[in-house]
Amino acid sequence: MALCIIASVLITAIVVGWIFVAVLRAKMITTVKSKYNFEETCKKIEEVVPKGEGWGFPIPAWEFYQSQIKKNLNYDNIKNCKIYFVCKSVYANKVVNDDPKWSGIMPCSWSVYEMKNGDTYVAKMNIPLMSKMFTGILGTVMKKVAKEEEEFIKEIKE
Repeated sequence: MALCIIASVLITAIVVGWIFVAVLRAKMITTVKSKYNFEETCKKIEEVVPKGEGWGFPIPAWEFYQSQIKKNLNYDNIKNCKIYFVCKSVYANKVVNDDPKWSGIMPCSWSVYEMKNGDTYVAKMNIPLMSKMFTGILGTVMKKVAKEEEEFIKEIKE
């Protein structure tokens, strides 16, 4: 009987863990359909982000698709992709000052990509979900980032 209970608990823990990982994988990246075409979406991001107090682009945007094409790497499903590196220095300072290892997730990356059918999307890390996984300075800052990023995305999403 005790063996059955232990086996049941173990199996339940494994299933719950597997479900947790599956949900995280499915929800880790947020994708938002843009109401604009590719060029207009990029322009809108370049306008909207710096309007947020302290927000900017510490690294120039990466013309991902174009750099891949130059290397003879083609895509069947997209016809353009540009990656932005978005950061608020004050937030980055708080997080890295608390624990330098978190510099490994900075700056936030946003991808703007255009599908072959012309639909344009913005993809980024699901900061609201990630903020729930952390406590302390990192969790607090991520909650602020989530709120402010949502304001930027509202300008773009369909």
